[in-house]
Amino acid sequence: MPSQTAVLTLTAVAAAIVGIGAGVAAHATIGGTETPQVAARITTGGAITPHATAAAVVKANGTVVRSTGVTAVRKIATGQYCVDIEPNIDATKTIPVATKMWGAPWNSTVLAYSGHSACGAGRHIFVGTGYTTGGAHDVPFHLVVP
Repeated sequence: MPSQTAVLTLTAVAAAIVGIGAGVAAHATIGGTETPQVAARITTGGAITPHATAAAVVKANGTVVRSTGVTAVRKIATGQYCVDIEPNIDATKTIPVATKMWGAPWNSTVLAYSGHSACGAGRHIFVGTGYTTGGAHDVPFHLVVP
C-alpha cells in the first residue's frame, strides 16, 4: 500500500498536468499559438517577455545575450553591473529578481538592487555577483523586472 506522502505527491503531479493541459487548451481557444502582442520595446537577441517589464540574460563579462526593456549593461567592477532600463520604467518602484545562469559555479550568488548609488538614479538596476565563500566575482546572470 502506498504511503500517504506518495499518494499526495501523485495527486499534485496529476493536478499540475491537468492544469498545464487546460492552460494550453485555453490559449489555443483564445488566440492560437501566437505570442501576445505588446507595445514596441527595445529587444536584443530576439527576447520575448510579454509579462515582464524588462529582462536580460547577461554573460559574466557584461555582454547581453538577449534582453527586452534593457537599453544597456555596464560592468563597472568585478562582480558589479549596472543594467539600464527603458526610460518609461521607474527602477525605484520595481522589484527586480536575479539569478545565476546555468553553468555558473554552484557556490556563486547574484543579488539585484534598484536603489544602489553606483549606477545613478532613476532607470538603473545594480546587480552584484560573487561567491558564497567571499568576495565579488564575475558571474553570468538572468535579470527579470516584473
